Amino acid sequence: MSYNPYRANRRELTTYSPNTYVGDLKDPIITAALSAGDTLANNWVRKIDGIQYKTNITTSTMSNPLVAASCAFTNGNDLSLADKTLTLVDLQVNEEICRKDIYPTWQGQSGSRVGSNMMRQEFVNHVLELVAAKTAEQVETIIWKGDSTLGVTGFLSNDGVLDSTGFASGALASATTHEFTSTEVPSGTQAFAAFNAVYNKAATTKPAILAKSDLAFFVSPKTYSFYLYQLATTGGQGYVNQATNQNFDGVTYLGVPVHRCPGMFDDTIVLGQAENLIVGTNAGTDLTQVEFIPVYQYDGSDNVRVVMRMALNTIAGIAPDVVVGYNLV
Repeated sequence: MSYNPYRANRRELTTYSPNTYVGDLKDPIITAALSAGDTLANNWVRKIDGIQYKTNITTSTMSNPLVAASCAFTNGNDLSLADKTLTLVDLQVNEEICRKDIYPTWQGQSGSRVGSNMMRQEFVNHVLELVAAKTAEQVETIIWKGDSTLGVTGFLSNDGVLDSTGFASGALASATTHEFTSTEVPSGTQAFAAFNAVYNKAATTKPAILAKSDLAFFVSPKTYSFYLYQLATTGGQGYVNQATNQNFDGVTYLGVPVHRCPGMFDDTIVLGQAENLIVGTNAGTDLTQVEFIPVYQYDGSDNVRVVMRMALNTIAGIAPDVVVGYNLV
């Protein structure tokens, strides 16, 4: 990605200075820091940007609106509305980086024809991209696992631990759950059993969600790998008669997509709609901030500082319509 400050831009309110990114010039950086993780980058969940502080998520249900025709108006009173409040948590990045540590890597990547100016714009972009990429990895983790230090509620926990306390405080605390038996815990030989247990739980208790177009399984890379291995080796020659010598693309279980989410807990399977798993951020608002501060100019060090300010949190729309298979620690 590139954040060229000299690109054509007719928005007169957008400003740029050597030390601070403001206006729309910061937006790609904040977007990358918040949304570059697999779950958000692939739109596997519903992301709502532009929230200043909090917003209401409205859920609605309606049953049997059709009635026999008549000359009178009879209100069926079948519509039920409910609100949930999604409140963002303010977060920041404060990183001090020594130029001599990172400059050789950038110089090697940039090629021999590039000058050696250590503060050229490409070097600034390189530093910002590195910090944004690591921030996105952390966001990917906390939207699923939560972080009590940061105050962010994840879908499956609020403190990074999948136990009864953490799950009860997560966004999916009231989800439909299934605790895996010893023969259902995902592994290379019983991944099918784990997926089948979650699918059967949905078919038994929440069959309506199985007809939804945005329904998907969400699993960790470990669980995903077990599933691929069993696909490849079941029946001798596996999925396309090539055993492990094959490339899997668009993996499904009984027609339901399986998403590999790096932030997920291992040995856990979530079956739910993208519309039901909501991540709110303040990307696109004036409340985000990105700064690149050349402190070496002022204190005699060789350091630069990267500052980012943003906010996010998660919430579930109708949590009971999500099925979670797990083993609590």
